[in-house]
Amino acid sequence: MAEKIGEHLLAVGRSNVGCVRPLNEDSFHIDSGTGLLILADGMGGHDAGEVASAHVVLEVTERVRQFMDTSPDLLPEERGGAVGDLEGDLQEQATLDDLPNPVLMVVREALLAVNADLNRINRERGHAEDSGMGSTVVGLWSPPKTAHPVVFHVGDSRLYLYQGGRLQQRTRDHSLYQQWLSFGGKGMPPPQNILLQAIGPSRIVTPDVQFLPVSAGDTVLLCSDGLTGMVTEEAIQGVLSELTSDNLDSLCDRLITMARDGGGRDNVTVILGHFI
Repeated sequence: MAEKIGEHLLAVGRSNVGCVRPLNEDSFHIDSGTGLLILADGMGGHDAGEVASAHVVLEVTERVRQFMDTSPDLLPEERGGAVGDLEGDLQEQATLDDLPNPVLMVVREALLAVNADLNRINRERGHAEDSGMGSTVVGLWSPPKTAHPVVFHVGDSRLYLYQGGRLQQRTRDHSLYQQWLSFGGKGMPPPQNILLQAIGPSRIVTPDVQFLPVSAGDTVLLCSDGLTGMVTEEAIQGVLSELTSDNLDSLCDRLITMARDGGGRDNVTVILGHFI
């Protein structure tokens, strides 16, 4: 059953172990009180990837809750009121560098803090830098009184925006393969699963945090690579073309089934958020 998040967002999520892995190392949470949708894909196998992903989801959620409980006056006032008015003055996405906003800073500081936590645990267990348990993370935060949802991510879990009949990837993977593409894709492509950033293995992490202009009728898809590795973007777009306010649950289930039918080589987690 889809959850109502504030006045303008319906959300539903699913996670499945897939067809090959013995353990589900993905975690997700939909927090109706704060307007937070968050998904994490753990890595590390015997080094407890499931612990890392659960820790990321829990700690980021708690820090967002604490901010809203203790500093509600720092939330910027909503401009324009309705979701349908959001496109006005943010046609170009604002980033941390050009818009110092408390909402953006809360997310960034939460991600830096949870990275420090997991990295400390890795070092205490004797792991060298860039090793040990870790996790990707992707999320969308749509707090009360703010007109513009915030998107954040580290790693290769993705957020897509389905808008005007077209699926758009709105996060860029922190992976060696994406770097290869960005530099022109010359020579032999590297493996697609080598990450340049994740939460935990390294002392230093640089999260991507930005505003996402949306309108009523838009849908966001947050997913682990267990979906995108098994299902084409064209097929995902086809599923989302059928979306209504009443069928988020069934379409979420269908995406999970499609990933399993495609081989299910990884855990798969999906969150759908529909703006109304």
